[in-house]
Amino acid sequence: MSYDISLVDRVTGEVVQLPFKHLMIGGTFAADYDPVEDRFTPKPISDAKLNITYNYSHYYYDATDGDPRFAHDEVSEYQTDGTQGPMQSEYGIRGIYGKSGAESIQMLKDMIERIEAKYKPDGKWIETARHRVKYFDNHDRELNIVDIIGRPEDSYTKSEYDETISEGPNTNYWEETAGNAIRPLWQLMTMAQLRPDGVWSGD
Repeated sequence: MSYDISLVDRVTGEVVQLPFKHLMIGGTFAADYDPVEDRFTPKPISDAKLNITYNYSHYYYDATDGDPRFAHDEVSEYQTDGTQGPMQSEYGIRGIYGKSGAESIQMLKDMIERIEAKYKPDGKWIETARHRVKYFDNHDRELNIVDIIGRPEDSYTKSEYDETISEGPNTNYWEETAGNAIRPLWQLMTMAQLRPDGVWSGD
């Protein structure tokens, strides 16, 4: 699951174009296929849009919690009788939705600064614990979590362990780290600076 965030024209609702093509990519992106190499590579686009994995969401909620600029109303829950619960304020990256690129620049800067203040005090990324789960088939080959869906429980084993990792940038895009969460904020801020007239839309 992910956020699909884009700057759109406030009149037409179409994604605005940046003045040049870019390779700012996220969880999903446009790609070119090379049949000789049999591989996909990111394709330069000029659309002001970015996909961001939900894996980073807790950093965004934490960095915006209580900041009225990011508050937006969400239904707390839907009842079985068809009614809905009370509205409550939510925070997070969705707080920029409906804001202009110009309005969002300082908001994004503040998110970055707050995340760094918590996870990179004194200029050094802290380390935090992670609980990991790995799955293996009966021949000790590692399985992806998607591979075990629908498999009989006796056809794989599960191994759980804890490890400590740096909160800094990680080469694995999907890893939940503060450094990884900050990168798309810089990318969104770049788009906002290039197209301050656009309005953020998402999901």
